[in-house]
Amino acid sequence: MKKTLKLSSLLLLVLFLYSGASKAQDNYPSFGFDNSFTNLSNPDSISMFTGAFAFAQIGGENYAGIRFQPNLSFGKVGIGLDVPVYFNLDNGDLYTDEFKNGTGVLRLISYLRYGRKKKDPVYVKLGQLKGESLGYGSLLNNYSNSPSFEKRKVGLSYDIRIKKIFGVEGMYSDFNTQSFNLFAIRPYVRPFGTSGIPFIKTLDFGISYITDKDQTKRFGDNSEINEFLSDGIKAYGLDMGILLINSGFINLTGYAHYSRLSKVKSDSLIAYHQLTPPTQGYDAGKGTGIGLNANMNVIGNLFRLNTRIERLWYTDNYIPQFFDAMYEVNKDAKIAMLGDVKSQQGIYGSLTASILDIIMVGGNLLLPDNISESSPATMQLNLRTQDLFDKIIIEGYYTKGNLTKMSDTFKFDSNSLALMRFAYKITPFLVTGVDYRWSWSEQEDGSFKADNSVMPYMALRFQF
Repeated sequence: MKKTLKLSSLLLLVLFLYSGASKAQDNYPSFGFDNSFTNLSNPDSISMFTGAFAFAQIGGENYAGIRFQPNLSFGKVGIGLDVPVYFNLDNGDLYTDEFKNGTGVLRLISYLRYGRKKKDPVYVKLGQLKGESLGYGSLLNNYSNSPSFEKRKVGLSYDIRIKKIFGVEGMYSDFNTQSFNLFAIRPYVRPFGTSGIPFIKTLDFGISYITDKDQTKRFGDNSEINEFLSDGIKAYGLDMGILLINSGFINLTGYAHYSRLSKVKSDSLIAYHQLTPPTQGYDAGKGTGIGLNANMNVIGNLFRLNTRIERLWYTDNYIPQFFDAMYEVNKDAKIAMLGDVKSQQGIYGSLTASILDIIMVGGNLLLPDNISESSPATMQLNLRTQDLFDKIIIEGYYTKGNLTKMSDTFKFDSNSLALMRFAYKITPFLVTGVDYRWSWSEQEDGSFKADNSVMPYMALRFQF
């Protein structure tokens, strides 16, 4: 079965190699690859109002009510709100779980944004973070700070460039007063940025630093915390990139990176390894990689592609893109995995296609050469249609971690995150549909279980 997974994956990667690659942006490489799927069509740039009357099943209980979700865009400034007003159909209580603990009522704000990432000199976004990356993604890639829809977090993402030479990008995962959570920063320099020399002026170098000391008690004073993070985790990286081909039709960026995951020093982790000792021992892990990122525009927005392929080498106790979409689900479990990871090589690839900016489909795959329980694959799939046939709206997002068998690809379990939406436009302003969400989240007793909801709805939806 593992051979089947590898062969099918390699066929996909062959397609990556033959895909071209999008319009040059500001004559600089789009280093960072924050999320090629959202780069092709960014819904944050569209002003849209949605007010949905819905029936929702959350945690096995039934609710009904209204969810207001306006997205407003004024040039470089954008704001998105998410205001649920649900009542329990059994006892009439107002649903308030989305606002318990931490930032509370701030969760009404989906995001506040200024600028466009990788396009404007100043970009800042406050709120829910999705598809985040740092630099060329060696340590932090496709990261989301809110894997649980009902327990959304408020984080910060930014990228600021100064006079085409210096810049800094980074993020903070959760403004919670209980602890210092995931923090990432990457200062970078383009030493020839103002020289005017083709290609050479796009050369950039960056230094990354990431740390997480998350000791948040999610459900009150008696709840569980991330035990292995009592002394925190630290990671460092170096990277560089250059734009190799640049035109209105195609651009191609080459890059290389080196990163290091420091040894997690925690009494709880030491005790855990005494019970289940790693066969190769546990220490800091290191990884390197080289890759290409390509974009292609065909006749304006008729057909656009974003592709990326990367070759990876890493030592014992290192997981590429350690801070990913699954990291926030169970941080202790991910740290514990480091003890069993052995020296390995692998491939990372992504492909995203857009047709007339109406149909957008894409995915990415992190594939070790020798897949095992200690070195599994990770996959993401994305789909979005905008008023297909002027009537149909389909959106989907799926992440699968710890993938070792093809038969488990679409098996919903503790390694899965999913969002699916099907809607039909009855009139230009009235929509009916259903949302389905799946995540694996910590409960009040410290255990983890499936957290899913099904929400049929009628919505008033219009763009302006």
